[in-house]
Amino acid sequence: MQGTNRERKAWSSIHRWLGLWLGTWFALVGLTGSILVYEESIDAWLNPRLLRDHRPGPWLAPHEILEHALEEFPRARVERIHPPATPGEVYRLLVHVAPHKRLDTQRIEATFSPATGELLGKRDTEAYGLSAPHLMKTLYDFHRNVLLGSAGSNIVGLAGFLLLGSALTGILTALPRKRSGWVRLVGVKLRSGATRALFDVHRSAGTIAAVLLILATVTGSTLVYVNYAREIVGLFSKVDPFPVIPWREGPSRDWPSFEQVVGKVRDAHPGLTISEIHIPAKPTTGYLFYLRGDGDVHRLGDTIVWVHPTTGELLVERSRRTRTAGESVMHWLFPLHTGSAFGAWGLAAMCLAGLAPLLLVFTGLWVWMRKRRAEKFEIRRRVHNLARGGETAKLPTERGTGSSIYS
Repeated sequence: MQGTNRERKAWSSIHRWLGLWLGTWFALVGLTGSILVYEESIDAWLNPRLLRDHRPGPWLAPHEILEHALEEFPRARVERIHPPATPGEVYRLLVHVAPHKRLDTQRIEATFSPATGELLGKRDTEAYGLSAPHLMKTLYDFHRNVLLGSAGSNIVGLAGFLLLGSALTGILTALPRKRSGWVRLVGVKLRSGATRALFDVHRSAGTIAAVLLILATVTGSTLVYVNYAREIVGLFSKVDPFPVIPWREGPSRDWPSFEQVVGKVRDAHPGLTISEIHIPAKPTTGYLFYLRGDGDVHRLGDTIVWVHPTTGELLVERSRRTRTAGESVMHWLFPLHTGSAFGAWGLAAMCLAGLAPLLLVFTGLWVWMRKRRAEKFEIRRRVHNLARGGETAKLPTERGTGSSIYS
């Protein structure tokens, strides 16, 4: 039992110091992740003029929206088209523009009415700020890389593993010593004082959210180091990189139009909806289509198709019927991280799990501060008793703040 107590104290110490040193970070990354679960809905609510259009009428085809975009931005190159999925949504285009000189370029998101093709607005995709157009972009990049680019991604990845360590040590600390303790593991004693109640909330919330927190941190850190993860998974099952489109000679006048390419993809997958199109900057990259169907777990859909730009040939398809086991593992990382793998209930669960670190940091810090206060008071009392020659009797604990709740 003594060895068990020492191990428990060691796990508790690691858990406590991880929380004290990285608690604010844990709370912020959890809070931003909780918001980002519903990123698109919140973004549309903040920017209704930019991302909402309810004008009636049939939707224009992607090639028609592309024509409108090139009229609005004649010296630009459209890199990506995101068609609307439900009524009220708009066409969202990523546009690479050159405002003044060839070298002075920027990427903007331009939105168009699906019914009329009218330009609704635009925003800089590389700008940060707390204003409505840039808030979600700022939160996303803070969650992903602390607004520090690739260097920040490494910080986030390492912090994610530390958060995983905090969750695991918290579980090891909370494990009851007796069978009867399992019943009280998720209970809260409201009549035992504020500190005892907050300690119970800390333990119960950590226990309930443990699985989701571990899932979010493991998948999140893996996504930061996705190339290494791909190599590791590839040791057990083949994981092909994105394909390089083979060049094929042919006069440019014979190349299929964008409308024809879209038509070929739709003909090949009549039961799926196009959720995003990546337009090639050069013929060797090819068109990339994301397709979504009922029951898909990924935000953009579970089917990806590459199309040759000069022939319109469908070269590669990655879907449920073609993915290897390793490619399926990589495909599921993001849906598991966001909760979309389990539908609306999964999104809600991950949103609540993102709020858990904020609650755990607050309750853990409160209990730690009260414990430190009690320890200092005990030291002063003993010093006072020694000076008077009195006995060093144990300090009568205040109700709800006894040492037993910290062990």
